[in-house]
Amino acid sequence: MKKTFWVAMAAVTMANAGNIDDIRRSMQLNYLENIRNIETIHRENVDIVRQNAVYYTNIVKNARKYYHSFIAKEWGDSNVKLSTRKRFTQYSDDMKSRENIDFEKGKVTIEILTDPDAKPDPALFDKKLRALEKENAAEALHKDPVAKLSTDYMEKKKIAAETQTHSLNKEPVVAGLIETKKIKPGQIKEKVVTLKDGKRKKIFSVEVPMVPDHLKKRALRYKKPVLEHAKKYGIEPAYVFGTIQTESYFNPLAVSYIPAYGLMQIVPTTAGVDAYAALYGKKKVVPPPYLYDPKNNIKLGTKYIQLIKDRYLRGVKNPESLKYCTAVAYNAGIGSLFRAFTGSKRKRKEAIEKINSMTPDEVYHLLRTSPRLNKEARNYVKKIKEHSALYVQWNGE
Repeated sequence: MKKTFWVAMAAVTMANAGNIDDIRRSMQLNYLENIRNIETIHRENVDIVRQNAVYYTNIVKNARKYYHSFIAKEWGDSNVKLSTRKRFTQYSDDMKSRENIDFEKGKVTIEILTDPDAKPDPALFDKKLRALEKENAAEALHKDPVAKLSTDYMEKKKIAAETQTHSLNKEPVVAGLIETKKIKPGQIKEKVVTLKDGKRKKIFSVEVPMVPDHLKKRALRYKKPVLEHAKKYGIEPAYVFGTIQTESYFNPLAVSYIPAYGLMQIVPTTAGVDAYAALYGKKKVVPPPYLYDPKNNIKLGTKYIQLIKDRYLRGVKNPESLKYCTAVAYNAGIGSLFRAFTGSKRKRKEAIEKINSMTPDEVYHLLRTSPRLNKEARNYVKKIKEHSALYVQWNGE
């Protein structure tokens, strides 16, 4: 009886062993298949991001080129104005009038294109100025021809789908920033231009200054998200404010030729992809409306500063040296920073060793004078240092 029992148990055990081995083999096959699927999905995602990046950049540059030619034809070659990092320019539907907001110089210029024999109308300028004061960011962007054309095309082709909701509709542009006095006839300037086709046009213009403390008022608009994300990602608030002022002078609708967007001038196809992946675990080329939203822009920009500081420049010991190096990397790229110290974009270890062997003043001097950096990068580190100093009082809040 006992012998029969143990023989039976041995048979069951052997059978179970066989089943377990089968299960293990099956699990191993499933695991390998999942790994292959994940790798395939990752490759496809990378390809999509890379493809979208190319389309994205080409669309914006083509839209800019088209409107540059169109405006030159209507306003004259020397009177072309499109939005930049520190200036926002919007046009009426018929492209016969425009408002240019210069955030760096603190002034608003209203211009009207008309026939050579037209007379100036102060009431018309008053009307346009009052309308501008009420305008929110979403309405303003709809009047930027390049932003509208490129965004509409991307949405239509689903090249860069909307990622999250944005708060553009609540964001004012110049409300509370400009003088509210009535326009007087003596303020209106005029000039006659001759176009390529020989036609003559007249441009009436009025320049209105922003209020004396316009820079502080604009900075205060973004104090809450800056303090929130600076604390979360371990960056001094003054450094984030300094970056915003250097990049855009607190112009939420800033755009560069690259193109880069918003307060912190995020390049959607490089820094935007890296910061978004670090935040959400997936690479994505985000669309202009997402980057024009100050909350999204500050979050991505501050996260990108953290990536530079804690990942790419990990090992730099002196905090001041780290700030200077982070500034140049943010502006010119991490490879350009390494090249400034070593002559090569790839020698990370050698670059960090060189940085650590120098005093902060020596690091700053090298970055300000290195022929391996372009003029913009050399000046950028100086601007970040000076602009950050304006906001140190907010570091403790």
